[in-house]
Amino acid sequence: MLKRVVSIFVISLISSTFWSNFAFSEAMVWKVSNSLGELYLGGTIHMLRPTDYPLRPEYGAAFHDSDTIVFETDMSAMLGIGFQQKVLEQMRLPQGQTLKSILNAKTYSRLTQFLEQRGIPITGFDSFKPAMVIMTLTLTELQKIGISPTSGVEIYFSAEARKHKKALSSLETADEQLAVLTKMGEGYENAFIEGSLDDFENLEAEFEVLITAWKNGDDKKIDEKMTQTMKGRFPDMYNTLLVQRNFNWITQIKTLITTPEKEFILVGAAHLAGADSVQNLLRAQGYKVERLTLKQQLDPQPKIALSEQLLSEPIIQSQ
Repeated sequence: MLKRVVSIFVISLISSTFWSNFAFSEAMVWKVSNSLGELYLGGTIHMLRPTDYPLRPEYGAAFHDSDTIVFETDMSAMLGIGFQQKVLEQMRLPQGQTLKSILNAKTYSRLTQFLEQRGIPITGFDSFKPAMVIMTLTLTELQKIGISPTSGVEIYFSAEARKHKKALSSLETADEQLAVLTKMGEGYENAFIEGSLDDFENLEAEFEVLITAWKNGDDKKIDEKMTQTMKGRFPDMYNTLLVQRNFNWITQIKTLITTPEKEFILVGAAHLAGADSVQNLLRAQGYKVERLTLKQQLDPQPKIALSEQLLSEPIIQSQ
């Protein structure tokens, strides 16, 4: 079972009223430029529903105007059988430790009850780190409400890039991302498990808020619901998962912007929200960062696939 979960999980790593207000909202897509060149920066949700497509046309405009699509990590490497085995190995607790031994009795009991209610024996997780437990449960809980990594933005644009013969690249290796993920919850295991179980109680409603904010380009709402929440509850995770990686990526973006090719960099929406966002770090180093918008008002309910849309000439708004 765990291997199947890991197979789904590594895909994901690589997030009504929205469409009625489509013409009056924005997309989480920016143009970054300086005297040496330009590229696009787009926010993603790693797991979506098929009904969340088509994407906003700004994503299509950036995609079609780019030569290379850059993701957070090397998705093809993450899908390899060897890497899936590595995930299982690195997510295991050190010899002599068990989940029961590192959690207090109250947290372990609550987790046990949560799993039992879903027909999952906790013994299957007892040799794994809290990070593995929570990531697995997050996947299973989201899939219950129709949200899947196979419908995520990265999977979509991987297919589109192959279809249009665009190059693919990444900001970090699969091993680098795994090293970050395995540390989630370290040193605050009980709080991490308890907080995650709290979140599962209202997961569907909270995810709906998040996905609507992303569709509307509302980075302030994403900052409120994701980055500020993480910073307040788990400051170490905020620093490791978001801030440090954002700083690491800036170095690569500075190189990419000088290449003859134009890149469309796609990263999780939380990296593009809040005071420590990639955009703010770039602005602080003198780069011009502008919101991408489109000249013509588009059909609020487009019926054609993103790759087939007739996209108008993009215009830019400073934001």
